[in-house]
Amino acid sequence: MKALSIHLTDVCNSKCTFCIVDSPYMKQDTIMRRRVSRFLRENAGQGYEAVNLHGGEATIRRDFLEILDEIRELGYPTVFLQTNGRKFARMEYARTVVDKGVSLFVVSMHGATAVTQDRISLSLGSFDQAVQGIRNMKELGATVRTNSVVCKDNFRELPQIVDLCLDLGADMINISALHTSGTALRNFWDVTPRYDEIRPYVLAACERAVRRDARLLMEGFPYCTVPGYERFLVDWEHNRFKVLYRSFVMEDYEDHMDDFERVKDARCGGCAFNSVCGGVYKEYADRIGWDEFHPVTDTPTDYLAQVQ
Repeated sequence: MKALSIHLTDVCNSKCTFCIVDSPYMKQDTIMRRRVSRFLRENAGQGYEAVNLHGGEATIRRDFLEILDEIRELGYPTVFLQTNGRKFARMEYARTVVDKGVSLFVVSMHGATAVTQDRISLSLGSFDQAVQGIRNMKELGATVRTNSVVCKDNFRELPQIVDLCLDLGADMINISALHTSGTALRNFWDVTPRYDEIRPYVLAACERAVRRDARLLMEGFPYCTVPGYERFLVDWEHNRFKVLYRSFVMEDYEDHMDDFERVKDARCGGCAFNSVCGGVYKEYADRIGWDEFHPVTDTPTDYLAQVQ
């Protein structure tokens, strides 16, 4: 897929302890509408299959619905929205957004219970609102992909999170490794688990999704940390995103991540997945090191069948 991806706002109605864009510490928005509009106009008619909107929380912009109208008027086929789902607890609002062209909702679900999710978001009621939001989206016929970021507060209940999301009718489950930037970097030692620590729970969650015939996607994990489930990692060769992040344009998201956000160790050169694995987030490698990462010497047959 070839898509545009737009960071629509710095601010959010939640204050997640691992927010990659540091929304809890943003006092005001830095995103100007005219910059967003110019980016949309410059790329209209260039073969982009979708516009992916994210933040912060895009829905709290006062002109969010107007931006959806602008995207449709410029002829983009569809819109993907990354959201905490809270505003969609109101059916009227959910219906309005669906009617304006959003076909895929990527909803943050970081806990299997309100206790966990509300603790992570530092926002009482956020879990219940997200759950109702998903129910409303599904009732309206929209496609829902949940996204669960693995952190110290939730990794033990990852299998239960998968069950909850599927019980709510999610069309796809996304499990993301913690990106150690923004607020996550500020809170590094409070929120960042070791890969050795989370591995059994991540694998159990993947097994749960596969057993229930769910569509599974994984993002940000070094290949050696998810043995047997490598084929579910995002294939960035076939998903090209041109990103507007504040005033900076990334021509290709994956190239930017490889150049600036992730690193590899000398041992990675001997891994069978070296050519496709992005490596480890640099802040993680700097603080925790490389002892838990081991090169894979044989590429699993099922992965080869998937990529050939």
